[in-house]
Amino acid sequence: MRVADRREAEAPIPSTRSIISKAVIVLLKKKKEEVSEDLSLTETSQPQSSSLKIKLQDGKTCEKILTIEVAQDRISEEFESFYNSIAPRAKVPGFRPGKVPRDVLVMHYEKNANDSVLETLLSESLPRALREKDLNPLTTPEIKDIQFAKEKLTYKAYIEIRPKVKLSRVTGLSVKKEKPGVKLEDIEKALKQTQEMHAQYKAVEGRAARLGDFAITDYVCTVDGKEMEKRNDDWIELKEEEHLKGFSAQLVGAHVGEEKNVEISFPQDMADKRAAGKTAVFKMKIKEIKEKMLPALDDDLARQAGEYKDLSDLKKKLTDDLEKRDADEKEAAFERELLSELIKHNKIDLPNGLLQRRTEYLMDQARQRFLQQGGTEEIFGKEKEKMQKEFESEARRQIHIAFLLDEIADTQGIKAEEADLGKKYEALSQQYRQPKETIEKYYKEHKEARETLLDQVRNEKVIEFLKRNAKSK
Repeated sequence: MRVADRREAEAPIPSTRSIISKAVIVLLKKKKEEVSEDLSLTETSQPQSSSLKIKLQDGKTCEKILTIEVAQDRISEEFESFYNSIAPRAKVPGFRPGKVPRDVLVMHYEKNANDSVLETLLSESLPRALREKDLNPLTTPEIKDIQFAKEKLTYKAYIEIRPKVKLSRVTGLSVKKEKPGVKLEDIEKALKQTQEMHAQYKAVEGRAARLGDFAITDYVCTVDGKEMEKRNDDWIELKEEEHLKGFSAQLVGAHVGEEKNVEISFPQDMADKRAAGKTAVFKMKIKEIKEKMLPALDDDLARQAGEYKDLSDLKKKLTDDLEKRDADEKEAAFERELLSELIKHNKIDLPNGLLQRRTEYLMDQARQRFLQQGGTEEIFGKEKEKMQKEFESEARRQIHIAFLLDEIADTQGIKAEEADLGKKYEALSQQYRQPKETIEKYYKEHKEARETLLDQVRNEKVIEFLKRNAKSK
């Protein structure tokens, strides 16, 4: 079981939309909506930009720093609005609701007022400052150094922005592409696997266990006298090459009904540190011995394996499947090398915050897969530090590619059209074995998912553009 299973060959190249957090996408949407809102608002319905003082500075790589000051009149206006809103329903001992004097109201609700006003002013002023300075954050802005009083509110917002992408070389990338092909031994191996899948297991009578047999056993595994594992009716294949070397050899010659102790030294790098490097004793009872009987490689096996006319038909289907798989693997390898060349010839600065968030996302995805495969939080935790660099490297690669594909799409005028979506729905229908109408209905009802799919399709079209314009080594 691999802890760091990224499934690179299966996963599509992520778009910038999928890398940027949903919260920022919502913030950007809100910022755009404000532009149209301002055209129809009266002067008294919203605070004007004169109530804000905004200073813009350069920060670290791909970072801008906004110093924002909210004027006293806007703060006073928001405090007035807060107290007016709670006055009719405020509960203060000795006063009826709606009859509480303002000074008493302030005394009882001052903290609530400060918290509410600060929250309102921050959520209002930051999007307006971003709009005024034409900044599009990639991650949720980090707010620091808040100084808040009834006279003035100042704070700093640290904004990560898109890197400046200057394309140096996009066409003529030189990448070696291996020709697909299936060897005779690959077909023979596939036929052997078909035989194995339809093997029969015959109970052995009158002889001892030997290599190639299966021993059906009950056992208890102990280390230092403590029980580590217990299983009933466990099938153990007796073979020369195995993970625990020498295990099968100690069962060769055993008979049905015999009780036998098998001693094995566990490896030092074993995940379970309680047993790593120690000697384990398997107290075993041989309940049954079975011999594997492979069917003949003939027309009968072909018909048993599926809807095949004969052995020749089965061989053709296996060959076609192997050729397609090999072609897909070689195409994926070519694509990955092509994108590596693209990165090599087009350097850009990457935002640190975005890199950190993407690394955390990939780590969490790996953790979830590991737990689903039967792993434990403890084992994952021990591997986490070692995996950090690997996932950071992959996150860096993904972000770099996403920004480059974005820029190429813009400069080359590459877009995803409705016709492209139709083809994608068909492909997803086959992949998930769902009707095309079901797939299409889902994306029509989930706007954000549809936008992400459009980005994915556009990326695929950009990659096809790169392939068409690449040079073969």
